[in-house]
Amino acid sequence: MDASAYIGRVGGLAVALGVGAAVVLGSPGAAFATTDTEPTSQTDDGDSANTPAAEQDSPRQTESAQVADEQVADEQDVDDIEADDAEAEPQDVTVDPEDSMVTDPEETDPDGTTIEAEPVAPAPPQSFARSRDRDHEPAAPEPPKVSEASDSAAAQEAETLSATAEEPDTASFGADQPTGQPLAALRGAVADDVSELGQTLVPQTAAVVTAMTAPTAARSAAPVLNRLLAAFGLGSLRHLPALPSPTWAVSALMALASRREVDRTLATRSVSTSQSTVALAAAAAPYDPAKDYVVTPVTVSGNTVRITNVTGPGGLNNTTSRFGIGGTDLGIMWDNGIRDNPNTAVNEHQVLIAFGDTFSNRTPVRTGIWRMNTLFRSTDTKLSNGMYVADGIPHDPGMYSGSPMSDPNFSREIIGNYHYGIGPEVTMIPTAAISVPGAGEDGATRQYINYMAVKSWDTPGRWTTNYSAIAYSDDNGQNWTVVPQSSVRPAAAGRTTLPFVNGDQNFQQGAYVRKYTVDPVTGKPLKDAAGREITDGYIYSYGTPAGRAGTAYVSRVAEADILDKTKYEYWNGTSWTPGNPAAAKPILPSTTTTSFFGLVRTTTYPTVSEMSVQYNSYEKKYIMLYGDKNNNIVMRKADSPEGPWSAPVTLVTASKMPGLYAPMIHPWSSTENLSPEEQQYLYWNLSTWDDYQVKLMRTDLTKV
Repeated sequence: MDASAYIGRVGGLAVALGVGAAVVLGSPGAAFATTDTEPTSQTDDGDSANTPAAEQDSPRQTESAQVADEQVADEQDVDDIEADDAEAEPQDVTVDPEDSMVTDPEETDPDGTTIEAEPVAPAPPQSFARSRDRDHEPAAPEPPKVSEASDSAAAQEAETLSATAEEPDTASFGADQPTGQPLAALRGAVADDVSELGQTLVPQTAAVVTAMTAPTAARSAAPVLNRLLAAFGLGSLRHLPALPSPTWAVSALMALASRREVDRTLATRSVSTSQSTVALAAAAAPYDPAKDYVVTPVTVSGNTVRITNVTGPGGLNNTTSRFGIGGTDLGIMWDNGIRDNPNTAVNEHQVLIAFGDTFSNRTPVRTGIWRMNTLFRSTDTKLSNGMYVADGIPHDPGMYSGSPMSDPNFSREIIGNYHYGIGPEVTMIPTAAISVPGAGEDGATRQYINYMAVKSWDTPGRWTTNYSAIAYSDDNGQNWTVVPQSSVRPAAAGRTTLPFVNGDQNFQQGAYVRKYTVDPVTGKPLKDAAGREITDGYIYSYGTPAGRAGTAYVSRVAEADILDKTKYEYWNGTSWTPGNPAAAKPILPSTTTTSFFGLVRTTTYPTVSEMSVQYNSYEKKYIMLYGDKNNNIVMRKADSPEGPWSAPVTLVTASKMPGLYAPMIHPWSSTENLSPEEQQYLYWNLSTWDDYQVKLMRTDLTKV
């Protein structure tokens, strides 16, 4: 056979093998090609886009018909605030990887390994959005606990291939494909490998074998290749696993309609043993979001940075897909007071996080399926890269999963409307919470939430409440019960079924803290023989009127009497007055001005928006955060819960983060729950109105 005849035979073989194998094995429907510059991928309408494949947005599965219009916007966690900051002060702002993250079903580890995101759950029926707060259905048995190491072992091979594959192979197969070398992708790779034989047939045979024997899904190629090669007198590929295949002749004939889709497949597939070993070793360590998630903190002031979002699509928690939470606010936090049992698979010692009005949509903000309030649980002890929340379990019999749920991937409302109010009520918003070990039934640790019943939303920063009251839970926040009228504080006469008591209007929103006996050297609370922190036995309950125009007051009550408002004592500026909320005086320093030649004296007190108070061991003081009259977030310090309180220090301004409100301190800040190197920081949640998300912030206490 002369040279031209041999070349013609090889060329024909290349075409036949390339298309024949592709047809038999089922290649991807979307055509794509790679170049030596930037890869391209298919757009939704089938046209090729010039955007690099790694940057293409893929439509997210919608949660309900209501979210159909938000698919594109919901795929990126766009932080409009940071965009404004970057334009105004680019030298102060670094880009958080989360804010430009494409929230495809396939996301990528910091080490480059493709990981599979949680699927978007079907939207629950609209009637469920306003269901009561208790699990009515029988509790399902708790699923068996599986360690992370064993859980990830089965996926090591797929993750290794995915991590070493050429980038266009992952991006071009579509958002609906699973990660880790999907079956369709492997079939396409086989077809592409074979199509290269016409160029360098013999030298690259070993590369073809290597590429086709690694994934299990590629094994179906063996019979086809053997028969095709034999038909052309080139022998067969030996030692390849075999699966049934259609007649080879049909595949060869169909090759006339083929076209080559990948230029450098064989070079890409020829992965060295050393590279595979490294990838396999990397896959052996399972990805732990709480520890391995990577962020770039964004500076918002000389003492404070923004860590990352707690809520929203994509990012660390991807709450849109995992919890049906596209937007929410507040994020009040408290220690659940339950000790971890080392003999169980779960960590019972958790931080509980309660949110206000919660919506399923990301955009438009505050749309979609609405709940008056929701709850997360977190055991994350590494807060420098965010606060991770584990998956929720519907009707969780163990009551320690990431969120109370009745439907998969959909956090349910925890506190309903118990109709103490008269007239309209638009929502029930948690404002403070605390735990009391042993206060529940059979000695359970009881969780308490102080909430406000909102009558109406008025002008910006102002709203009207019917009352405030306390709900409690004896199962770690899984179910909540509003107590009888003993805890209800009407905001004015005629707004509830109970009589109004003057002074209760100043305790419509709140904050809780304990007064500890501390080590004077370390500043850490001392503990009794049972390991409980020693306190004076009281819960200190702060209060403000509804809205953001009032100032702060404080009361206290014995732990056992927290549900009975008649047992509270009120700080009158010099001492505690029992049973009379009208005796409470503002606790922050006042300003006095004079007019009319000094004849008229006016005393004003600082306005306090949503507030949070915690004892801090690093500072050896009590710390208060709130929004001031200019809507800046400020900090004050005191040696005692009642004060006196220091002058305010600004942590972040409204001009730097527009629409900010509700700073809520993380209860593990400066405690032994965090590593020593993190204890100089104050971690706290902050809400922003424009995007309606909760963000984790960090203040360096050495700079305040």
